[in-house]
Amino acid sequence: MLNKFIEMMKKRRTIYNINNSLPISEERLITLVKETPSSFNSQTSRVVILFGDEHKKLWHNITKETLKEIVAKKIFTTTEKKIDSFAAGAGTVLFFEEQNIIEQLQQKFPLYADNFPVWSEQSSGMAQYAVWASLA
Repeated sequence: MLNKFIEMMKKRRTIYNINNSLPISEERLITLVKETPSSFNSQTSRVVILFGDEHKKLWHNITKETLKEIVAKKIFTTTEKKIDSFAAGAGTVLFFEEQNIIEQLQQKFPLYADNFPVWSEQSSGMAQYAVWASLA
């Protein structure tokens, strides 16, 4: 019996030669990300999707300039090449966790309060994996 999930995982791979050719529409990508379920149905995961100038600004203006200040000058060339390879992409998907919801869950379920930050990180990882797999 064919398991579609396993087959999708077999097709999924990391792409090292990033370019700005998006094989699906921006709208379809946004829909795929939005359709990703969350664990506990807590909806703590948040996503920001950047295209075009905003994508380039993230990598060139924010990331490169920030790292330039903290990475040793003699090895920054390697870091800069990696940043430029990411900037060459069609867009960026950024994940983060909504701390206000986590705090509300901690207050609502005090017995499990210490667990919610850990569960939130796990939820974020699952969301990232689900989106990564969906883009196969």
